[in-house]
Amino acid sequence: MRYFAMLLSLVAIATLTSACGDYANTVSSDVSVPQSNGPTPQNLPNANTVPKPTPPGGYTVSPTPVVIQEVLVDPTGANAGNQFVELFNSSNFAVDVGGWMITDGLSSHTFAYGSNIAPGERVVIHLGAGGIDTNTDQYSPSFGELQAAGSMVLLRSGIDLVDFVEWGNANQNFESSADQIGEWTAGDFLAVAAEGLSYNYDGSANDSTAWTAANSTPGQ
Repeated sequence: MRYFAMLLSLVAIATLTSACGDYANTVSSDVSVPQSNGPTPQNLPNANTVPKPTPPGGYTVSPTPVVIQEVLVDPTGANAGNQFVELFNSSNFAVDVGGWMITDGLSSHTFAYGSNIAPGERVVIHLGAGGIDTNTDQYSPSFGELQAAGSMVLLRSGIDLVDFVEWGNANQNFESSADQIGEWTAGDFLAVAAEGLSYNYDGSANDSTAWTAANSTPGQ
């Protein structure tokens, strides 16, 4: 009789253990952990693919410390090979200008990748002249002659308008785009400078009041 009671106890324990296991499996299969909607390394936005607002005209605003500092349109003597554009880095850090471009809408010069303008330094682009490019002197032998009425624009990546100036008359290439992003005022232009004088920028405004005709000082 004692043996039979012990046997019943063992059967009851086995049955209870099996039932508990089945219940645990049922609970674990029915419970799901909710997915987090917060930021994770997988769903954070990629800063390189977030679209930037683009103003009318197709050019984006691109404020940088690099500006068009000086333009010589009418050098003493022959124009060919003696015209130049000077850029100035007004910051205290080097600026990588690789891929940047200056253009008058007819000709262009693009900086090689790896080109830099040191802090407080200038780079002179010699238009229509040949030579060995350095970080302070660039040569653009195929650049056509600048005209008595024209413009010059500095672009980064082909679409970021960095700086602009026009002389001789209004409505030159890129004027509308520069006006729309605040880099120039439509209808404004520099008066024609006398032979041998270049247009020099003092950095005080984005219009003709910040420019004067003065002796040419490339690289200074």
